[in-house]
Amino acid sequence: MKKRIISLMTTATILGATLTGCGSATTSDFTISKDLVYTEELGYSVGDTLAEANKYVGENNPISSVTFFADPTSVEYNGRLYVYGTNDSEQYEAGTGNDENTYGSIGSLVCYSTDDMVNWTYECTIEVTEIATWAGCSWAPSIVSRETSNGKTEFFLYFANGGSGIGVLKSDSPTGPWEDPIGEALISPTTGALADDPVYWCFDPGVVIDDDGVGWLAFGGGSAMHDDEDGMYTGNCRIVKLGSDMVSLDSEITKVNAVYHFEANELNYINGTYVLTYCSNYEDRYKWDSYDSDEEAPTTCSMVYMTSTDPLDPDSWVYGGEYLSNPSKYGFSFSNNHSHLQKFGDTYYILYQTVMLLDNMSSSASGYRSIGVDVIEVNEETVTISPATMTREGVSQLKDLDAFDVNQAETAVTTAGITYYTSEDRTFITNISDGDWSAVSSVDFGNGVNAFAATVRGKGIIEIRLDSTDGEVVGSVQFETGSDFETIVCNLDKTVSGTHDLYFVFGGSFVFDEWQFAYIKAE
Repeated sequence: MKKRIISLMTTATILGATLTGCGSATTSDFTISKDLVYTEELGYSVGDTLAEANKYVGENNPISSVTFFADPTSVEYNGRLYVYGTNDSEQYEAGTGNDENTYGSIGSLVCYSTDDMVNWTYECTIEVTEIATWAGCSWAPSIVSRETSNGKTEFFLYFANGGSGIGVLKSDSPTGPWEDPIGEALISPTTGALADDPVYWCFDPGVVIDDDGVGWLAFGGGSAMHDDEDGMYTGNCRIVKLGSDMVSLDSEITKVNAVYHFEANELNYINGTYVLTYCSNYEDRYKWDSYDSDEEAPTTCSMVYMTSTDPLDPDSWVYGGEYLSNPSKYGFSFSNNHSHLQKFGDTYYILYQTVMLLDNMSSSASGYRSIGVDVIEVNEETVTISPATMTREGVSQLKDLDAFDVNQAETAVTTAGITYYTSEDRTFITNISDGDWSAVSSVDFGNGVNAFAATVRGKGIIEIRLDSTDGEVVGSVQFETGSDFETIVCNLDKTVSGTHDLYFVFGGSFVFDEWQFAYIKAE
């Protein structure tokens, strides 16, 4: 088949032949590719039955409808929020699909990003145990960034090697490539004071850099191990000052008297105060009356916090209270608990895990977790955290997505049937079958668009629908590309303006990399 290859100079002529101008629309060219292939009628269709989504349309949680991931952490960079989590999908795919998550097959982390808090872009899967070859597992990440003297930004990603140590990866980008800077665990069960006073689980790192540029790492978890410890004072929460290189230790490992401490450590630094968050344990609270606090005892498997201005002083840590209960309190299935506090813009958000996605699937499997996000109130002056909630609705979208930008196909609020894949040079939607689809929330078409382009590989069709899966079809591209990616362009059936939810509905068998709309003025 001979394809019609068009340049940007001839795009206007081809599209203008069937379109009339929109008086208030602003002319724009495609920037997605230098070479555009015009769509042809090839007989592809999307079929009458559409795939069912595992994340309901109109609900913004969980973050992903495709990936099980958990133990959230995040970092802001260049106006985007990057969220990382334990790749539960790796364990799910290694199992039977109806088994229990045992975590033993998880050696990678997953990263998603957003700049509007509703549309999330799958960025990559970080193959931790292929990078840090000494490690056998990769759980519960914690990330931090800092700017160096030459203006470069460095990222340090800490992870748990199961329950037996903590490693660190380093990169100049939030999405890698990552390197193992020390070639071994940063903390193991025999590091420093741990040799004589071990923690039950040497895992779940939480990292922060304070205003003086000093890094701190909290870790540990599990049950009491010594005669002078109990369910209230498990003795398993530790903190250490990091060296200036962020990949060495610069103090003794110190015990934090964290009440009912169990796991899920994270650190924040707010108004000169260190904030430790963690998940409480399952022990009875009968000793709480002996603790000097105006707060109530934390409920079982809830997220709580402590504060200090002198983190290496065990007696300086003050219990702040429970800020997020177990998911079961909010109408979700009971599950373990892990959260991360993140300020993005002027708003604090709480990232957390539930088994919401698994429940949506009505699966007989158990323990495969997904990450959600809601707003949380933090008083920076008093460094107090108000109780938050977990919801299906999630948070409000901060801004519309720009239809005139080159957008990644793996940016979505909800998808059905597809998965994501990263090759050496691209990340894209794959496993497409007839009736699969992807939705993008609140797309701004400005004063008008009349043309669409998609970079694809394979054979099929993409229908463009507005506002719902069965909404108005305003255009489509059909293609047969062979083994290389091509950018296929079409005119729309009408000029589309304003803000709409955007749905791509698929037919055929192909992969989808990126897309862009434009307004091409007739010549």
